[in-house]
This record gives sequence, structure tokens and C-alpha cells, in this order.
Amino acid sequence: MIHVIGLGLGKTETLANDALYAINNAALIIGSQRQLSCVQSLLNSDQEQRNYPSPFADLSAQLSTYCVTHSENSVCLLASGDPLFYGISDFLLRHFPSEQLTFYSNTSSIQTAFARIKKPWQQAKIISLHGRPLSNLIPHLANNPLIALLTDQHSHPQAIADLLCAQGANEAKLWICETLGSIDEKISTFTAKELINHPQNFHPLHITIIETQGVHCALPSFAGFQDDLFITDSDQAGKGMISKREVRLMALSLLQPKANDIAWDIGAGCGSIAVEWAYWNQQGQIYAVEHHAKRLICLEKNKQKMGVNNLHIIADKAPHGLSNLPQPNAIFIGGTAGKLSAIMDDCWDSLLVGGCLVINCVTENCKIDLQQWLEQQNIANNALEWVEIAVSKGDQL
Repeated sequence: MIHVIGLGLGKTETLANDALYAINNAALIIGSQRQLSCVQSLLNSDQEQRNYPSPFADLSAQLSTYCVTHSENSVCLLASGDPLFYGISDFLLRHFPSEQLTFYSNTSSIQTAFARIKKPWQQAKIISLHGRPLSNLIPHLANNPLIALLTDQHSHPQAIADLLCAQGANEAKLWICETLGSIDEKISTFTAKELINHPQNFHPLHITIIETQGVHCALPSFAGFQDDLFITDSDQAGKGMISKREVRLMALSLLQPKANDIAWDIGAGCGSIAVEWAYWNQQGQIYAVEHHAKRLICLEKNKQKMGVNNLHIIADKAPHGLSNLPQPNAIFIGGTAGKLSAIMDDCWDSLLVGGCLVINCVTENCKIDLQQWLEQQNIANNALEWVEIAVSKGDQL
């Protein structure tokens, strides 16, 4: 049996009796040097102690071997905070059956941080930036007034403040909660603007909490990005090769984005559909296929601007390369470059059962080609929906 012990803030007096029993009766204890030091007073000379291996991925093989050769013994793995909250549990459950694992929860650093700043946290958005791009934070800023961050060296407080100010949230409030539970614990409060102007050094072990309640933010808070928000291949803002807002909203409503979507955007242009799709569906994976060099540059810039790292850019001309993509449950076709029939063949064959395909036909030739393709497929009428949009917009003369 493998026992996974959450150490909370590293104080053995917070351990429950069943966790203490598991530690006292384990033949092998594995943890970091700091974690092993924390439980030294509970151990005896007969218990073997090991540091976590480097690379960490070797742990599964080492544990498997030990459990086979010492099947009568139990093992304790030490974990900071709560092992089931952004902890070691995901790794273990991928490599061992749940019946072989017992988890002992404890107070997480996030819980403690909110206790220190005296803020209820049931509505907070918790984001791990550990090993992930800082720009992952961007899509969460407009609609989450309270955010807690697990960070690494690339998402330090000054970098977060820089990002907030770049989005217009200069007055956003930040709490930096350092070395929680230790004698050197420190809680600091800044606005984003203050932190940029007065940079400081912070301990690597910290939690950052952001409050944006009532603070202006330049990011969209509802579907329907303004066209001029996108970088395009035109000299005029909001022009160029993008699906305009009215068409984009219709297309997205027909696609009905869902969590864990695998989606294709064929002929993505500068990326208005793909970017907004990825922005509002952060658990989905969007694959944008485009071959035009200048539009690819715009697409990449829009991806970075909106922090949609779940958007994957495929520099290719459809239908070439589609067979290498994961099978989708949703497809948008915005451009075919005269290859509608071949693209539709590949997309229709790839689409998962119950999936949705939306194609945007701007020209009459495209409509005719699509009708001919549909007639050849003998698709039932109740599986088709035709929508024609005419948009009139006013402007100053």
C-alpha cells in the first residue's frame, strides 16, 4: 500500500491520527529533504528514508519495483500542502491503481493564504502557472474578480504586475504571501502599478492573490470581440482577413463550444474565430490551419495577445496536413482556397459521431460547390441547417 501524506504547512501537529499511524508504520518514507526533516521526530532507525528521484518521473518505476520486492511493506510519500490539490496525486493515479493508494489531505497553501488576508475564497479562481506560460492568466482576468496563483520563476510578482498593467488593470490589488507557516512568513500588499514602480525580491515559496473587483480591464468580458481588437493583414483596424463580429458570433453559437472540445478552424486567416473560440473555451484544444505567411504572423500575434495557449497553429494548406491532427468533434471552415470538395471530404471523414461542422460560404461559387458536395453525400435534411446573414452597419461620412 502507498500512503500519500499531505504535510500542510510542514507542521507535524497538524497531521491527523491516521496519517501519523501511516508514517509510524511505513517501512519506506520518500520525500524532499525539507519534507523528510519535517517528520524526523516521528521516524525510527528501522525506517528507510529516500529523497524523491531526479528526474521525478523515475518515481513510478522505483515504487513499482519496491512494491513487488517488498509486498508486505507499506510506503509513505510526503507531499506539501494537500496532495490532491495541484500535487503529486495526478502523477500517482496515472501510474498506480487507486486501490493501491491512500491519500491524507491537509491544509493547502492557497487556503492558508486566503486566511492570512481574511478573504472568503469560495468564489476565487485558482490557476497554476507552474511550468506554464504567464499569458495563461490573460483569459481569466475580465470575469474573475479574485484569483489565486501558484507560480514559478517565470511568473514572479513583477511579471504578473507587468501583465496586469498591459491589460489596463493598473489598480488591481496583489497580495504576495511568502513562506507561509514559517518563522519568516511575510504578507505584502501592492497595486500592480506600485509593484512595477517599486520592484522587490520575493522568496521563491509564495502565493500571489489578485483582486480586480471594480478595476478597469481592457479584456473582453463577454462573447463578441470588437473587430479592431484583432491584429490583421490590413492597415485599417478591424479590417482584413477576419470573420467579422456578427458572423463570428453566429458561427460560434452554431458550433456550441464545450469543455474538452477538439476543434479545427480551416482557413483560419488572422484568427478571429479560432482566438475567440479558444478564449471562451479554455478547456478545449483548437487547431487553426492557415497557409498565408502574413496571416500566420497575425494569427500568432493574436494568440499571444489574448493568452490562448490552447490554440495550436498549423502552417499548412488544407486539406494537406489534416490527417495529422487529432480527430475533432467540431470544425469550422472559413476558407477553402478553391478546394472545398477535398476539404469537406477530409473533414466529414474525420468528424466524430455527433460532432458539428460549420462552413462559411461568402461567394456564390462556394455555395454552389457546397450544394453539389452535399447532394453527393446523401446527408439527411434534418442534419443540415442553412443560415444566411445580411449585416448593415452605419458609419460617419
